[in-house]
Amino acid sequence: MKHLPLFNKIPQFSTFLEVLKKHFFTVPFLAVFNTFTVLILGGLSLYAKLNNQGDGVERLFSDPFNSWFPYEGLLTGVSEVLWCIPVAICAFTFGVLRQKEPRSRSAIFLFFSALLLGVFFLDDRFRMTLILSRLGISTKLIYLCYGSVVFVYGVKFWRYIKTTPYLPLVAAFILFAISRFEDILDSPSLGIHAMLEDGTKLLALLNLALYFWYLCHQEVGRQLQQKEEESGVISHESLVSRRVRRRAKNP
Repeated sequence: MKHLPLFNKIPQFSTFLEVLKKHFFTVPFLAVFNTFTVLILGGLSLYAKLNNQGDGVERLFSDPFNSWFPYEGLLTGVSEVLWCIPVAICAFTFGVLRQKEPRSRSAIFLFFSALLLGVFFLDDRFRMTLILSRLGISTKLIYLCYGSVVFVYGVKFWRYIKTTPYLPLVAAFILFAISRFEDILDSPSLGIHAMLEDGTKLLALLNLALYFWYLCHQEVGRQLQQKEEESGVISHESLVSRRVRRRAKNP
């Protein structure tokens, strides 16, 4: 009995590969990001193997969990989840709006909102301000730059913001300012410091998530309603044109 190739022993294997390839390249940038991530992980594995640094790579994936205090870092994790919500929904809604109204005020506002909040999230998650301060850059200067960017953002989009229920957005930025101000002062009481720095940040993120969730829901709903109305108009025009053609054929 002849030994068949491995692929011939698996029914429809080549078809499955074609379908998998089709779906893999359907999503934009899916292949690029997957390839880039695999290259990074492969490079880290090779580095760890050649330099006997397996424990260093393991630390990159270590779980910050304390078995004696399982609640440790709980609210920090909640804050990080809340950070991701407005960034993700703003970016997604911008992608929806730009297909129909690429230069609309709401689309531009959501794009810059996602960009601004994304930078703040990266700073908070990867401690960029702390790293820069260790390199000799003043923390006050960094916060001044952030404050200036927020001021320009507010001035640029204030006309649009006024048309939305903007109270949570304003409250969020005020709470962020309190949080950063407390970080500079460094209160001697650990409990008060935690509440004024991290507690106000958590409350700010909750307001941001609720504000952009509501705003993006309204914008997507408006887009869907417009498409339904346009589809109805097109259907009506098609019906009228068919009737006109029938009357022309049968006077």
